[in-house]
Amino acid sequence: MQQSTKKPKVVGYWFNEKKCQKFGVAELKAECESRGIKLVKIDLSIPIEEQGPFDLLLHKLTALFAQARSQDPKAQAAIKMFESYIGKHPECFVMDPLPSVHQLLLRNQTYDLLQQCFKNDDLVFTPTYVQVFERNILENRKLLTSTNVTFPVVCKPVTAGGGVEAHEMAVVFNETGIEECVLPCVAQSFINHGAVLYKLFVLGPVWFVVVRPSLKNFYAGVDGCFGFNKLKEQATVFFNSSNVSKADSESPLTRLDPEDMNGTIPSADPAVFNRIVTTLREALQMDLLGIDVVVDSSSGKYGIIDVNAFPSYDSVPNLMSHLVDVIVSHLHLSTPDSATGRISGVQEGQPHGAGPHQPQEDSGVDTG
Repeated sequence: MQQSTKKPKVVGYWFNEKKCQKFGVAELKAECESRGIKLVKIDLSIPIEEQGPFDLLLHKLTALFAQARSQDPKAQAAIKMFESYIGKHPECFVMDPLPSVHQLLLRNQTYDLLQQCFKNDDLVFTPTYVQVFERNILENRKLLTSTNVTFPVVCKPVTAGGGVEAHEMAVVFNETGIEECVLPCVAQSFINHGAVLYKLFVLGPVWFVVVRPSLKNFYAGVDGCFGFNKLKEQATVFFNSSNVSKADSESPLTRLDPEDMNGTIPSADPAVFNRIVTTLREALQMDLLGIDVVVDSSSGKYGIIDVNAFPSYDSVPNLMSHLVDVIVSHLHLSTPDSATGRISGVQEGQPHGAGPHQPQEDSGVDTG
């Protein structure tokens, strides 16, 4: 039999060193090779033209975007080189589009998009929010009132990527507490959700839901640390969101207070998750997304509290196979299976709900 001399498809990828170490590039390379795809690491210190041509670019540029935004000249040059190559090679598919990834870099832009996408949805929303710039109690009070942001609020860094600092947040109970936060920040109304977070991991048409611990319920007028001291000046609660929401988290911030333990936590509907995934993929034209969702304990509505580009996916079984399925579909080599929703538990990794298929394990990792 005559061997095929067809030239293999070439995928160029760029991750920073941290992403390379966490993601398991060797496994990705092996999976690509098994499908007849050559995976090549891009060196942004030399012209990309000298390293191609590429049929597809796979990237995690979030941290580089953040550095460029902070006026880092090397990062700015690298982004410019990447954008230049894309502009000169429209035949090369980019996974995912740089404008969409850049939009998710700033939380206020992300929340603007979410409000627009789900403005007519009766079940899906993003909690009210506003960007705070100044340490002025009176002005901040007017600002929060005019945007319907209510205490307690979660104060988050404006930049959603770029390092550990993107996950450093605070639950704030009054205008005075905002002064303790790093400004500017995004102040978002805190939604009580029974200390349960749903993390949606999206790989093209396939998505998984992993259940994670989350912040306990907080109330205006009740001390945020102890739950039983009614104080005028409540202590701001500082936390790292990636640590709080790990599968094995033992933070006291994730343990419900006694008065909340008898409350009913609304169950999650995979059909609503599917609507969230489908809507955001269409709006952003992206394949690789991490979406954080909470279910409001009072209303049962679904609040989207963060969206990230190219999450870690450590909780997803057969990750590389699913990822290369998406790559293959864009290279027009074959077509992956139709959209699938999957949900897994957080305690022992047992199935929590029903989808057409279910993952086998949950190792627990943040989507950032």
